[in-house]
Amino acid sequence: MAPQDTPRVAAQDTVTLQAPKGDIETTIKYSAKDSIQFEVDRKVVHLYGDAKIDYGDMKLEAAYIEINYDNNTLTATTLTDSTGQEIGTPVFSQGAETYAAKRIAYNYKTRKGRISEVVTQQGEGYIHSEVVKRSPNNEFYGLHNKYTTCNLEHPHFYISAGKIKAIPNDKVMSGPFNLVIGDIPTPLGFLFGLFPTPKSKRSSGVIVPSYGENARGFFLNNGGYYFAWNDYVGTKLTGDIYSLGGYNLDVSTDYVKRYAYRGNFRFTYDFLKNDEADVESSRSTDNILSQLPPTQRTFWVYWSHTPVTKPGRGSFSASVNAGSQLHQRVNYNGTAQYLAPTFNSHVSYQKTIPNSPFSYTIKASQGQSTQTGTMNFVLPDLNFSMSQVGLAELFSDAPATNKWYEKFTLTYNVRASNTISNIQPARTSTNFPVLDTSPADTIEVNFGNLQRLWESGQKTAIHSFGIGLGNYKIMRYLNFSPSVNYNETWLDEKYSFTFNPDSQRVDVDTTGFGRVYQYSAGASLNTTIYGTVYVKGEKVEAIRHLIRPSISYSYRPDFGDERFGFYQRTLVGTDPNTNLPRYQNLGRFRTGLPSTGLNSSLSFSLDNSLEMKVKAKNDSTDAKFEKVSLIDNLRLSSSYNFAADSLKLAPIQLSFYTKLFKMVNMNFSSTFNPYQTDSAGRNIDKYIFDARKLKLARLTNASLNLTASLNPEAFRSETTLPANLPSLVPDQDPVLPQYVDFKIPWTLNLNYTFYYTRGLGVASRNNLTQTVGIDGSLNVTEKWKVTYTSTYDISNQNISYANVQIYRDLHCWDMSIGWTPFGLLRGYNLTINARSSLLQDLKLTKRSNSVYGY
Repeated sequence: MAPQDTPRVAAQDTVTLQAPKGDIETTIKYSAKDSIQFEVDRKVVHLYGDAKIDYGDMKLEAAYIEINYDNNTLTATTLTDSTGQEIGTPVFSQGAETYAAKRIAYNYKTRKGRISEVVTQQGEGYIHSEVVKRSPNNEFYGLHNKYTTCNLEHPHFYISAGKIKAIPNDKVMSGPFNLVIGDIPTPLGFLFGLFPTPKSKRSSGVIVPSYGENARGFFLNNGGYYFAWNDYVGTKLTGDIYSLGGYNLDVSTDYVKRYAYRGNFRFTYDFLKNDEADVESSRSTDNILSQLPPTQRTFWVYWSHTPVTKPGRGSFSASVNAGSQLHQRVNYNGTAQYLAPTFNSHVSYQKTIPNSPFSYTIKASQGQSTQTGTMNFVLPDLNFSMSQVGLAELFSDAPATNKWYEKFTLTYNVRASNTISNIQPARTSTNFPVLDTSPADTIEVNFGNLQRLWESGQKTAIHSFGIGLGNYKIMRYLNFSPSVNYNETWLDEKYSFTFNPDSQRVDVDTTGFGRVYQYSAGASLNTTIYGTVYVKGEKVEAIRHLIRPSISYSYRPDFGDERFGFYQRTLVGTDPNTNLPRYQNLGRFRTGLPSTGLNSSLSFSLDNSLEMKVKAKNDSTDAKFEKVSLIDNLRLSSSYNFAADSLKLAPIQLSFYTKLFKMVNMNFSSTFNPYQTDSAGRNIDKYIFDARKLKLARLTNASLNLTASLNPEAFRSETTLPANLPSLVPDQDPVLPQYVDFKIPWTLNLNYTFYYTRGLGVASRNNLTQTVGIDGSLNVTEKWKVTYTSTYDISNQNISYANVQIYRDLHCWDMSIGWTPFGLLRGYNLTINARSSLLQDLKLTKRSNSVYGY
């Protein structure tokens, strides 16, 4: 058939042909929007305009497609429009693989293909190739390739390789390659490349170390291997090695069980090696920051286990953070870790018994000081509690009848614990000599001393009863709430004291079980008073004043009385001035002792708030108004102890809080002394109050804090968004924070703190402290962002802290620069890294800090 006689098929028709058996495995479905032409003698079909081929799991789309049944091939290319622009780039897909190229040739019988000027995606990476050949098992070979994680047509960077072989869902392999940045070739490269592209997100593989230099010499850092055991458990084995002889080993395992728990266990071991001459030289300096630690071996254990709480089932949780005393200071990764004086750990199991008010917790905890080496353990720590229940429910199953006694409630909690410390202090007193047969001692924490540590523990059981007597209305407007409290502590030691006239010291004898208890009762009365003034102005509708007065009374007996047996009046020696015997009330228990003295006090407080009703700014009618707070809370409080022999009135507290202009928070607090003082600053039982001089009390201390968030959103709504500031403390491997919002043009936060303390005596001076701080962010351009923070001490006239962070969005790269010019960790850090986790080791890191080891 001649070309001019080639039959044409309407654009919207779809033709299905059944190929002979042996050549075509399934039906070939094809369509085209423009036209379909058949060349019967050549066995060729031409598809024009949005052509599509569907052949099993293979699909092909292009501006033009040719089907040749004689040699079993499909050929797809672009076409040019009236302006000369190429349109309809061929797209080939089979299974999960997709290719886009200017020309695609594919043999559907042998399942081989040849693709020109193609871009393929393998995992997180993109391969730009001049020519690609595809094998039947979906592997393909590329010639003159660019491998990158940048998704642009012209990538910012790429790995240039002459030949590449890609195995889908497995890996990409290349021959000799080099890195090209901004079309500029660099000498960075290697003889071969291997880039894993697993189908799943978890896979085993080598972790490439980073290199650098610090006070421990040149180093290779964080190199090792990751074991992906399965989709739920993975282990990372890494290490560091230093040119001065030290090393570090780290094993970390992450695990998760869906809908049950997740956790991480990590063990790190460090060998720090320092020249002994350098150590001795550093110890002779006065600057503690320059003192080098001696050669030592340290370890640290981390364990975090978080359960998914399910109703009626117990939950096990753990948070372990413990190890050698100096490990965190030598191997720290931030200011908070370096300066932390203590680390705490706990392991616990908690359960609430279904259909009951009871629950219990079994816990073991540990705390240690990195400064003193003190270790404290609470093992075991048992807690049993009963939530609030009505007393009527405990004694009767009858339905409630709203009787007054049915409002009585009861809560109960008991905590039994054994507290162990490796530091055993001697019983001493600064007021009188004590004869102690067991001086201070330090027990080394190891397996050989477990029994000794256990026996030295202090056993305690604390019982707490909460008795609620309900809430009642008096004269319709007053709320009356009585209360009763009772606590009791059981201890394994009880002391008795005897004065020894021969040694002129106090002998301390320890006996067995002891019991301490205390109780109190009270009641409160409060109400709310409203006052409204209607202004009827153009913008202001009304002003409302809320007053919440409250008074409460509490009574607690004098538990220092000998009839309770908690304190023992003991002869402790002779007064050197009068030569008369001197007695003291000594506590007979190490903890849980109630305070001495009868307490019969009346407390009062007065809370005020002021708000205004104004016309809404966004409303054109006179019907809608909004509330504006003028004073959120103004509080005046104090108490009066009727049982005290002197100084019955407690200091007066005055506090004030409000929000100005919807963006400035103002918080003020102060304390006033109602009594006169002597020359030494001690209170005397005489009030300052003088109505003629309008003198009520003396200001002893005051603090004022002003904070303002001037973010753009603060001018648009009442809710001020928090400042979008990244962490100011560099991590061990500083990279761009997970969230830096380049859309917010700027943020500015200001704060001012004022603290005043009055001197006690005539010769003492008043203390005044003032600081001002500023922090925020600024988008210099769409890709550049600067964050800053600084604190200035007005009293000492110096900058106490300052930090600047610069971030650059490089599309497929990230850059961060940090500079801290003042303080403990002054220095800078620079990080440039590829965003893709596939090329996470393609980065440059540079640091300079003044603290050892960083």
